[in-house]
Amino acid sequence: MTEQEAYLKKMEAEKQRIDARIAETEAEADVRQAADEIKELSGAKRRAENFRRKLEEIRKRGTEDFENGKVELRRAYADLDKAVIEMESKVEVIRAGYERKREAELRSLGAQFDGWEASMARTRAEDSLLSREEFNFLRRSLQNTQAVLKDLMTSKGKDWPRLKKEYEAAWNDLCERSEKIRADTVKAEQPAGEQPAGEQPTPQT
Repeated sequence: MTEQEAYLKKMEAEKQRIDARIAETEAEADVRQAADEIKELSGAKRRAENFRRKLEEIRKRGTEDFENGKVELRRAYADLDKAVIEMESKVEVIRAGYERKREAELRSLGAQFDGWEASMARTRAEDSLLSREEFNFLRRSLQNTQAVLKDLMTSKGKDWPRLKKEYEAAWNDLCERSEKIRADTVKAEQPAGEQPAGEQPTPQT
């Protein structure tokens, strides 16, 4: 293998490594929601295409002007590597913000569950709107959602959007169940004959 062939093989491996980093970060970015925020992603892709083009050019040159081609290729690679690092940093900030918000939501719901549990302890079982069985089921759902979020926060690449989808499905199910309990609680606490806010009794004819 000539020096040129060995060099081109090395740079082809570098290109594949960079392509994998771009693909992984794009998967994590959830570009449907954050495309406007991740201009670095399109910039990295443009530089990756420029690097690929330079690599093809130097391959076609043969031994002619090989040293100058190496300089151009190294410059294109350095530009690409910088763009990918900036892209990865931006996506990490977006991910961290999403995850912090989800953590706060779960803590808030957990505090609400603690309040429900305290309320159950103060009432007779037959008077409780939320049975112990129902409460334990909700608590397990909360713990499951917390576990999915924990997995999400340690995931990389294509696993991140998959776990994000699983988390949001678990969260939505949990919210639906807790909203139903809140609605039932409001109904039960409303004095007989009282109209919901904003509504007036229908006149008798």
